[in-house]
Amino acid sequence: MLKQVILAIFVLGKIFFSSLPYIIFLCLLLSGVAVSAELSQKAISAANQALTTAIQLDNQCATSDDCTTVAVGARACGGPNGYAVYSIKSSNAQDIRLWAQLTTTLEHQYNTENSVMSICSIVIPPEPVCDETKKCVAGSTFSSMGPVVL
Repeated sequence: MLKQVILAIFVLGKIFFSSLPYIIFLCLLLSGVAVSAELSQKAISAANQALTTAIQLDNQCATSDDCTTVAVGARACGGPNGYAVYSIKSSNAQDIRLWAQLTTTLEHQYNTENSVMSICSIVIPPEPVCDETKKCVAGSTFSSMGPVVL
């Protein structure tokens, strides 16, 4: 397992070598965050923090059409833990999608290795909107299912 994490970091390092999120993540790992063969919650937190940093670095929008969501994390029953909202015009858009995927992969591996159980509910993606400060944020959640009449 540790070899898979190191390989993932190496591959992502080639992609993100000059990006701040990668540097933060690498520093956390080198400081002993993920030293055991078991995937730790700290490694997941570090990847999540790198995702947050990548979004904060460049999240400008002109309209809500510039905003989108990406699934993040993995529940033991399946599906994401949540969604990150970001600007598709961001210079970090590809980094954001890759950090979200890494976070999801790490959580899935952690859940599998530790026989984690979770609630089996569906997380509905928020409506991404461009707010008054011209930043992409999560608006209301919506469901295509509508109300059920009995």
